[in-house]
Amino acid sequence: MLVVTSNWCISDGTLATGLPSGCVARFRAEVQRASLRCGFRRDGSYRPVEAVDVVLAGDTFDWLVSREWTGDVRPWDPGRRAAASRERVAAAALGRADRLLATLAAWMRRGIEVPAADRRGRPMQAASRLVPVQVAVLSGDRDRWLEETAGGGLPSGRTAVVGRCWSDGVVTVRHGEELDPLHAVCGREPTLGESLAVDLIARFGGVLADCAAWRPLAGGLIRRLAAGVLVDAPTRLFNWLSDQEGGGRLPAAGRQELIDAWHRSVVLWQRAARRLSPRGDNGVDLVGRIAEGLAVDDVRSNAGTNRWLDAVRTGGVAVPPDSAVTAVLGHPSVDAEASAAWRRQVVCLGPGVSTPLGRRDDLPTPAAVLIRPERGGRQIEQLPIDNGGSRIGCGHDDERGHGVWLSAASLGRNGIVDAA
Repeated sequence: MLVVTSNWCISDGTLATGLPSGCVARFRAEVQRASLRCGFRRDGSYRPVEAVDVVLAGDTFDWLVSREWTGDVRPWDPGRRAAASRERVAAAALGRADRLLATLAAWMRRGIEVPAADRRGRPMQAASRLVPVQVAVLSGDRDRWLEETAGGGLPSGRTAVVGRCWSDGVVTVRHGEELDPLHAVCGREPTLGESLAVDLIARFGGVLADCAAWRPLAGGLIRRLAAGVLVDAPTRLFNWLSDQEGGGRLPAAGRQELIDAWHRSVVLWQRAARRLSPRGDNGVDLVGRIAEGLAVDDVRSNAGTNRWLDAVRTGGVAVPPDSAVTAVLGHPSVDAEASAAWRRQVVCLGPGVSTPLGRRDDLPTPAAVLIRPERGGRQIEQLPIDNGGSRIGCGHDDERGHGVWLSAASLGRNGIVDAA
């Protein structure tokens, strides 16, 4: 039995709030229930699962959105000063992940308890057995220094794995940020995605944290912006502002002040990102094109569009060749123009693109799937660990919002799992 989870985005707490209340407890309970449920076979008999693999497919931590980077040091800088800052950010984030890490450590140390089976293939209430658990924690674009910085702080044990890729020969799991134009177009560090996280989201968070009027609301807002799709930040900000106004918590003057602060942050990010000099097809200025889409005032007219992607050659992007028949990625799908056949194979977990058309459930939360072998393929099942009880349905191009979307063709088949 394989459980893949992604995008917990646990930060150091200097700018963003922590996980939604009860998220770790729900994850623990859902994995426990899945371990029991997977013991029931297709013929109705019960045989306990032999082992459980839990893979955290990247961005377990968010080490980019931190107050540490609002000065003159950046996480990608060389030298001892930047290394010391990375260590501080990682240590603080690991401390705030204590409940999740304690759960993983307990599973590795003791296993997961499930009922034993009697001779007739039925679970016995009075007898139990311990199923061994192996845990792998993979790095993503938000915590890509995982192996060098935080390996010592992760759960210890002979079954723990820290790295960039996990595979059992049939399923391969990795974060997959290399397929995202925001991380691939520059070909060097910092990537556009890292620049947006540090020089836009973190900078904006620092501005809010320095303002007494905004400070009580800043942490939740920055979590909402940082844990979602970064180029979708103005839409999430627009929705958050609408929520605050609807609840009578935000005067009109306050709304405009916050929007002005956001736009100033966009201008400063644009200046910083010029050092990257990324260019799209025909020499299009990608930084300028992205900056145009970050305007909150135009969020309704820009809804559902990614005009900057038009300047990036994305056609034909696919998962790199691999001997495994199923690839599990912990990053959003990057190919907006992917073929219908490719999209029919995709299972997408977690936050997608938010829309400003009345959505209020765009708070990003971690996602998890259960993958178990079935006759003729693999069964992929959502584990509902978020607050809202994610939906399951057929995925369409305009339905990549909060929740889990399973295309009809993906159920029980080998394919691509995109853990957003």
